Amino acid sequence: MQKGMLLRQERIAFGLLCAVTLVIMGATVVLGGIDRSSLARDFNNDVPDGELARIEGVIDSLQPTRTGGHLTVRVENVRVFIPASVAGSIELEKGDRVCITGTVRTYQGEKEIVVQSREEITVRER
Repeated sequence: MQKGMLLRQERIAFGLLCAVTLVIMGATVVLGGIDRSSLARDFNNDVPDGELARIEGVIDSLQPTRTGGHLTVRVENVRVFIPASVAGSIELEKGDRVCITGTVRTYQGEKEIVVQSREEITVRER
């Protein structure tokens, strides 16, 4: 046997490794281009914590938190928490029609949507 030659099992393993790598790279590209809101459920109080949910409607109120520079928004009477890292990059006004996607959590006994990025907030009309 020549030095540097791969055995049959090694060639098969190498081929499988290459195929898996290509599948993972392809999935990363495809999933990276998907809008998270298309994967989210419509929000209601039965959506469990940790699930991805969306709310679409008119902003009823906006209130900065007492500390941290965060923003609490009410959309159709649903509380939405926008962290300072996102709140500083978006302009929202009472009466804006928005679509907001985020993770559901229970805070002080009330369900809310927590936004992770600027892309999860779409202003439909002012």
